[in-house]
Amino acid sequence: MDEKHEKKRKFKKKKEEKAKAWEAVMSNFTDDLWIEIFLRLPFKPLLRLKSVSKSWLSIISSHRFAKSYLANSAEDDDEILIVHKEFDYVYEEEDGSFSLFRLDSARISKNLNFPYSQGEYQCSIGVTSELVGTDCGIVCVVVRLSNWRAAKKNFDIYLWNPATKHSKLLPSYTTRDEHGTNGTYGFGFDHIDYDFKLVRIVSDTAEVYSSNMNVWRTIESKPISQSSNFHALHGFLFAIHHDSMMAFNLNKEVFIGGIKLPVVSLDEEESSIDITVSKDTVVAITCVLEEGKINLWTLDDETCVCSGGVEASWTKVLCVDIGVPDEFFCVLYSNFEFILIEKDGDRILYNWNTKETTDVAVRPYLERGEIFKYTKSLFSLVGSKRIMWANSYRNLRFSSDWDGGSDAGDD
Repeated sequence: MDEKHEKKRKFKKKKEEKAKAWEAVMSNFTDDLWIEIFLRLPFKPLLRLKSVSKSWLSIISSHRFAKSYLANSAEDDDEILIVHKEFDYVYEEEDGSFSLFRLDSARISKNLNFPYSQGEYQCSIGVTSELVGTDCGIVCVVVRLSNWRAAKKNFDIYLWNPATKHSKLLPSYTTRDEHGTNGTYGFGFDHIDYDFKLVRIVSDTAEVYSSNMNVWRTIESKPISQSSNFHALHGFLFAIHHDSMMAFNLNKEVFIGGIKLPVVSLDEEESSIDITVSKDTVVAITCVLEEGKINLWTLDDETCVCSGGVEASWTKVLCVDIGVPDEFFCVLYSNFEFILIEKDGDRILYNWNTKETTDVAVRPYLERGEIFKYTKSLFSLVGSKRIMWANSYRNLRFSSDWDGGSDAGDD
């Protein structure tokens, strides 16, 4: 027994000596040095290192580190998109209402299910979810609860990091819409205050949710109605407003209207216009439907939104005859490719470097406004929770608390 006890004592002593030696080595590493090391590590191993020590957890969880890591790895995710699929178009191999879609393979690369844990609403309500937008790896989703009799409110809003599988349910907004709608939303990241913000417009009132303060606040700036989805870039939200472009400064929380577009009026030649973000700039897309032509313009700089009274200038970077003499819309996918979606759901991929077009597989069915560029990130939000999913989407059944049976989620 004494020999066995002595072996244990020696083993424990050796372990303690190794631990002290490791601590001595660690003490010579500054936080700046650890940051340089962490920035070079792959995503999943980096997540596991958060449990090693409190100091590592603090470094890796900080917004400043997450932003630096995102800047280093953004190009690796250039081909990835997050999409929201309608209920009628969910297939057995597609396990959820939200998925990641890769451009290079033109297929779903990962099924994400939903931004809340299984059983949160006692049923699947993906058909009543709305993808608002994404910025810096955080995704904003609105879930409609109006068909659930047990619900105490009509909408829930989540900020979701699909890469870390965490999400946060936001507090209820303060401004009610007397017409029963949910208003319109724009979501983005304030790069100055490192704050994820959600702006909500209801009639002539706008309110902003701040993830740093976890509150909604009504702002003084008069909202400007938009006729397209908001797109986030460099701390601004951009959207079409009639024949001009509008912006929202996420840091100053003010609306900026009357920004000149490359096409002043939409006549028979330029029959539709939309904006998106690509190549680290705002891109205007004009489509000549009858001729099947598309023109792409890039905003020369952001002085027009940063400084008052400066007129926007645009450069035409592409004019291409796609040869689609029917209704379609264009979604910019990566830095050199975009996808066209016709009204019957067919899709064509166009590479503006090679000038080649490729047919894209029919599934998943993509709706306009349900497609956003996505880059995985380490950003975390205070109060977020781990999302737990076990069963496939198709194995879930609607609860009796929902009206209308299998059609309860139809808009």
